[in-house]
Amino acid sequence: MATQRQIDFWEGEIETCRKYMGKRHKVWRRLLDQYRMDYDIPGLPDERVIKISRYYTLVRQILASVSFAYPRVWLKVENENYERQAELLERAANAALELMSAKDEIRQATFDTLFCGVGWLKVGYNPAGDDAIDPAYVANDTMRDDFPYITRVDPFNICLDPLTPPHRLGHARYLIEQMYVPYEFVRNDERYVNRRQIKPISKDAQEADGFMAGYGDVDMHDEVKSAVRESKQAGEMVLLYEVHDRVHRKRLTFADGVRDPIEEIDHPMLEQEPVMVTDPLTGEQLLSGEFTQTGGYLVDSGFPYYAMRFDLEADTFWPLPPLAYVEDTQNLQVESISRRADSLKRFQRIVLGSRREREANANLSDTLENASDGEIVWVDDVATSFRELPFGSLPSDQLGLESDARFMEEQSLQVSQMAMGGGPKRTATEASLIASYGQLNREWMQQSVADAYSWIVRSAFRMMADQRYHPEQFVLNVAEEGQEPVYEAIMADVFKIDFKVSVEAGSMAPLVEQLEREDALQLFSNLIQLPEIDRYQAIHTLLKAHRVRDPDKMFKDSMDADATKAAQLENVAYLQTGGDPGVIEGEDHQVHIEIHTQLLNQLMQQMGQLQQMPAVAPLPGAPVAPHMQQQQQLQMAIQATQSHIQVHQQHMAQEAQAMGQGAPQPPGPPGGGGMGIQGVVQSNAQRISDQVTAQAGEEAQRG
Repeated sequence: MATQRQIDFWEGEIETCRKYMGKRHKVWRRLLDQYRMDYDIPGLPDERVIKISRYYTLVRQILASVSFAYPRVWLKVENENYERQAELLERAANAALELMSAKDEIRQATFDTLFCGVGWLKVGYNPAGDDAIDPAYVANDTMRDDFPYITRVDPFNICLDPLTPPHRLGHARYLIEQMYVPYEFVRNDERYVNRRQIKPISKDAQEADGFMAGYGDVDMHDEVKSAVRESKQAGEMVLLYEVHDRVHRKRLTFADGVRDPIEEIDHPMLEQEPVMVTDPLTGEQLLSGEFTQTGGYLVDSGFPYYAMRFDLEADTFWPLPPLAYVEDTQNLQVESISRRADSLKRFQRIVLGSRREREANANLSDTLENASDGEIVWVDDVATSFRELPFGSLPSDQLGLESDARFMEEQSLQVSQMAMGGGPKRTATEASLIASYGQLNREWMQQSVADAYSWIVRSAFRMMADQRYHPEQFVLNVAEEGQEPVYEAIMADVFKIDFKVSVEAGSMAPLVEQLEREDALQLFSNLIQLPEIDRYQAIHTLLKAHRVRDPDKMFKDSMDADATKAAQLENVAYLQTGGDPGVIEGEDHQVHIEIHTQLLNQLMQQMGQLQQMPAVAPLPGAPVAPHMQQQQQLQMAIQATQSHIQVHQQHMAQEAQAMGQGAPQPPGPPGGGGMGIQGVVQSNAQRISDQVTAQAGEEAQRG
């Protein structure tokens, strides 16, 4: 249990976090308010502010450039003996990401990174049933039972050890997450002690937004603040601080208003091994239900959190939010456009006229106001009778200032070639360099998102390899690719091998499907003629690039399986006995001809072997020699097969003519001299018939 000194330490660290994060939270809130088009321009009332949002355009552009459309995970196992296991792990990784809805959580964390500098993800395990190992209890209703989960954590609720270096989360001593949970669940949760001291948020309590309670006003809409406060009070929410102590391998939970921790346990993400016991009757090793720690963590850095960052800092883990770098340029544009619009609306065009002209023409004012285009109004003195007041005119460089601001804004967060359109004219070399910078910047940001997917897969697999967190009902197709699916539950041992996780970053790029298809088609064209390339694999890759769900069904061998079986059945049941099965319209004649030709070759080989046997004249009244009977049966089978093949060829010719094509000429067998199957069949059949006739004549003369 925690000592009084340790309790004082954590109480002081929570207070330090509030001071440490207070200034940062103000910046984040200001940026988010501007994203919601809440601007404050001195001298202009709110109704006269032109509410344009440059943040909205930039955020959509960045998210579309760096977020995954169809995340695809690849796994590599160093040991060649586990290549099959690597294939199963790859399927398990992609299935797990889908079951955890990881894409939605990462997309929101990416948004947080733009406004808060760091986007946070948390991994854990949701047990089967209604039990929950982590607050806020009701969240597990939306998660898959008995399976790892991934969730986005609000950056305002995270406080990190101020001594954390800027480049590595794993060097932090602790991480604290603030959370609001329903009072009724906390009160009934037997894991917590001192539950009677826990009180829900009272109406008189000061609102704590993140770690900013009591440290400056939070720039939030009054109606939003009021709605949030009333909802928390009406729902009887409790403010908890979940402390992840990496150094002492503990997890502590403090409740607001309670000094002692209500929970202090060994960290649930510590790696443990089951304790085995021997069955006294059988000698079999069985699980005892107890575990021993191995000294490591199931998650990287010792925290079940992932920090997504696009930028780095020199002396702190919290970088300045990317959109803070373009805050001034956006405010400049909003203010400039708003003042231009206000100037044009406030000061209408006013004309000063001389009284002398009015005395000369009393209706001159109405004439000028209602004059038509091209109408002539006669006055005494054109030069001095009228003068326009320049109240609505703008400074000469006002529009140029706005243009420069847009150019500098895009250049600051450049992930596309949009910046090439602004600013002065550029040479082809300069434009190419700008495009290259945009590509590098996009790939840099994409890598942070890809690393998040890799971290989720590694963490989920390490939990699945632990007997405490292994899902019992994680069913996966274990059949080889192209085979009929076979679904089996995955065992924990599958996840215990060493593997490397990589994510296909191309699936984050805009128009990724079109680019992939073009690249696949170009690669196919360059490789298909090389003798070293497997034609089947090349075509299979091209079909997958075009998002064909089952490429194997596109191959002829797969489609001709039924036709092959039917032709083989005809060989055995009909043709080998001299019968004719007939030809049905719509059959795959090409496949039937190939299978029947194979039978014909076998029959001719058998005939040749029988012809080489010595002829013996039968005695008067004796039955015909067995090999003579076989020759006669073979001759009947050969003639039936020849006739059947010719009918198939006739059907092929008729179908080709009906489709407006020439009659197909199937290729002959090797050594056929370019003859078609029909020519080969006729030639062989005639040769065999002549040989049988000659041999029968010789035997008759001997008799």
